[in-house]
Formats: sequence, structure tokens, C-alpha cells
Amino acid sequence: MNQVLSYLRYFKEPLALQVISGSLLIAYATYYCVFVVRKPRIIFKSDSTFAQFLVKNCSVLSESYWPTFWCFGGRIQTVIGSVLKSHPKVKFRRELVQIPDGGELYLHWADSETMVSSHPTVLVMPGLTGTYQHNYILQLVKKLRSLGHRVVVFNNRGLAGCKLKTPKAFCAACSKDLEFVISHLQMTHPRTPVIAIGYSLGGIILTNYLSKCGQENKEVGLIGAMTVSVPWNMFKSTESLEQPLNCFLFNRHLTKLLLGIFKENIAIADLYKNEMPYDIEHVLRSKTVREFDDRVIAPMFGFTNSSEYYAAATLHTKPLHSINIPLLCLSSVDDPFAPLHSIPISLIRKCSNILLVLTDYGGHIAFLEGIFPFGHSYMDRIASEFTQAMFQKCST
Repeated sequence: MNQVLSYLRYFKEPLALQVISGSLLIAYATYYCVFVVRKPRIIFKSDSTFAQFLVKNCSVLSESYWPTFWCFGGRIQTVIGSVLKSHPKVKFRRELVQIPDGGELYLHWADSETMVSSHPTVLVMPGLTGTYQHNYILQLVKKLRSLGHRVVVFNNRGLAGCKLKTPKAFCAACSKDLEFVISHLQMTHPRTPVIAIGYSLGGIILTNYLSKCGQENKEVGLIGAMTVSVPWNMFKSTESLEQPLNCFLFNRHLTKLLLGIFKENIAIADLYKNEMPYDIEHVLRSKTVREFDDRVIAPMFGFTNSSEYYAAATLHTKPLHSINIPLLCLSSVDDPFAPLHSIPISLIRKCSNILLVLTDYGGHIAFLEGIFPFGHSYMDRIASEFTQAMFQKCST
């Protein structure tokens, strides 16, 4: 007993506490430097000239990624990134685009009156439920504008204040709206070099579009593309999101956001109830993204169920080797939306125009760095160097 009391008194001494806290800090710092700070894995086909060009011209790819030391895990990076990252002020002008099938969507432009029609342009595609107002989009737009690029944000139907005009919203398996918007850019801004950057769902749509164009030997309308945190395999991503902790942290929240969009556009469901027979009360009882996809997205786009929809959207079954423009993909091993086993690494090694940047940490659309990760992140630095390199190559 006396030994225990003596032991407790030792820990009350300020010097002892300082020694212990210092030792813990040193141990944590050692672990961080040895096991967390790593260079990304760069995965590409060995004879890819695009990959060789990019590695040579994007210095960030050869540097170690230093994730924020107090929140480097995938789940906490994802949460902190969505909550703490700031919303910089960006001046946009809004353009309403009329789709041939009667639908509408908004493009938000960040440019200036001095820019000519052929000025280099970056088309940005947010993730699921994302718009031009989300922090990761604003951070990227601010970074790209500082480089002198024109930026336009693609907002899916039913988002950014644009109401649905048809019984079709958006899904990962359908790239028709993207195809129309790129065609629209070509007509309104001829001779403009365009690079597209897609996040999560936006990245799935973008990659499906690129593989389709390559397979059909159609003009892409882009000089390059980049994706961030793409769920390559919709089945495995859904299974990951339905794990208990991921379901609590992400799945339920995303489902609430989707239901919010559905409620805002519920009149369209009622208007087309004969063509698209929703059981609205059944839809509103959805607890997961899979249930929402089963009850809304799948029937909306002519799929029997979510499994058929996911099969149509999943990328690892697509002819990725047919993609005929440079595509840079940034993914993280600890992404709760797209775990490592869902990334088709062996397939990517066979694709001449795809380069995968794979980090050990980074989460989903996060890739935070610095002590106070409020501003630009690792993914913004990669995007800025990639666009700079591709635009310079295009101009030579």
C-alpha cells in the first residue's frame, strides 16, 4: 500500500508529469515520422509517356505527404475536412443550362471579364450532394484562380437552387449531362483547352464518360482529367459505408442529405407519378444510401434495383484502357468510401493514360495537411500542379 501511495505522489510532481508528457510526445512524433509520413505510391503502365511526363513536371508527386499530425486517420480526416475546412469567398456568375430532354442545371463560373474565349478552363464536378458552395470546391476554385485559370463548377440537376424539371436527377451511371455540358463549353468557348476534375461521384461520372468516349472513338472535349477519392467499385464502397462505424459517421448523414434533396423536389415525383411510381412514404423511411438508391435512383434511371444500378456504374468492369486523354487519379488507402481492396490497381497498370496517386492516409475528399488544416490541402496542390503542367504542354 505504501508503495502505491508513493507511486501516486510521484505522478503529482510537475517534473514527473513533464517527463511523462514529453516522452509520450516524442513517442507519438517518432511514430508519425516513421509510419505515417510517406511518399505516395505512383501506379501506372511502365511504358506510359503521360505518366513519365507527369512525374517529371509535378514535383509534389515525388514529395512525402505530411498529413495533419493530430488527425491523420481516414475517418477523422474525412470528418475534420468537411467540418473545419474554411469557406473562402469566391465571386461566381451563374449560368442556367437547358438540357435537351427538358432538364436544367446551373454552371457557376469563376472568371473575369478580361479573359478571352480561349482562356484555359477547369471544369469542376463535386461529389454526391455537393455544389459550388462546398468548402473543398471553394478551396480548389480559389487555388486555381490564383494561377490565372478560368473555373466553372458543374452542379447536378436538383442542386444549387435549381429545381428538377423532369423525372431525372443524377446518378453515377449516367454521363449524358456531362457530355452535353462539355459540348456546350465547346460551342460557347471555342478553342478553349479544358481540364475536368471530379470528386467522388463526380469522378465516377467523369471516368465513365472518358471510357465511353474512348470505346466509341468519340471526341472527349478535354485535354486532361483528374479524379479525387473515386469509389471505383460501387458494391465494395457500399459495403464499406454500411459497416457500423461508417454507417453512423457517414451513411446516415448522406442519406439525410439525399432525402432533403428529394423533399425539395417532391413535387416532381408527384407530377410524374404515373411515369415514375414512387411510394413517397417508403422513400422517406430510407436509412441508408443503398435503400435510397433502391427506391429512387434505380427506378428513376430504368434499373430494376440498386444492384443493377451499381453494376452499371462500377468502374473496374469498364474499358479503362480505352481512355485516350491523360487521367490522374488521387486515392487514399484509408478512404472509408473507397477502401484499398476496391481500387483496381492491376487494371490501372495496363492503362497507358491513367496514373494513380495512392497515399496511405487522406480519407475521403480530405488529404489535410498542416497544423491548422483550414485552407488548401494536398489534393489542391496536386490539382494545381497537374493543371499547370497540362495547360503548359497544350500551349507548346
